[in-house]
Amino acid sequence: MLLNILLLIFCVIPFGVSMSLYKNNKRFMATFYMAMARSGNARKLYVQVWLICLLLFHYVYACGHMGEFGILLSTGVCAAMFSFRRTDNWLRRLLDRPRAFVTLASVALVIGFVPHLYTLAITIAYLLLAALFYPSVRVMSECKDTGTLSGWAKHPGMLSESYHDNHHANLPHEAYSGNTDISAQYESLKPNENEK
Repeated sequence: MLLNILLLIFCVIPFGVSMSLYKNNKRFMATFYMAMARSGNARKLYVQVWLICLLLFHYVYACGHMGEFGILLSTGVCAAMFSFRRTDNWLRRLLDRPRAFVTLASVALVIGFVPHLYTLAITIAYLLLAALFYPSVRVMSECKDTGTLSGWAKHPGMLSESYHDNHHANLPHEAYSGNTDISAQYESLKPNENEK
């Protein structure tokens, strides 16, 4: 019974974390975003934490389901994640290719119902969740600009918006206007006084 509860907790973690922290403007998330964008060691630690969570999930699953051979596929994915360079490449590719992200999410949803592939579906879900909070190349290059950093310090909400900004996913009126002034971009995100 305890193993089933633990498996349920591992299943709920991706949904709970993504719903509560995605595009969160709290100070601790701004600190997280900044550390991830500026430090390779922070990204390495981030990948290692996700790998430890996946290995714990595999351990709990293997304890409750002896002789389950489907776990070998997802264990292979975990073994590949031991290389930070490879995992970093995977997460960046998932960020840059939204169609691949959606396709992989659909595959995970479908194979979650296939016998013996449950662990592979959860492993893919954890990879997708890790990619949601991984910095893009654009954000990492913006961190090198001191003007952008000072704008993010004044308006932490802009850091969250920039971190999770996908221009291709926005409506035409929400797309990036080309204005490099951070405070002007932040003002444009605030609701208009006439709309209240």
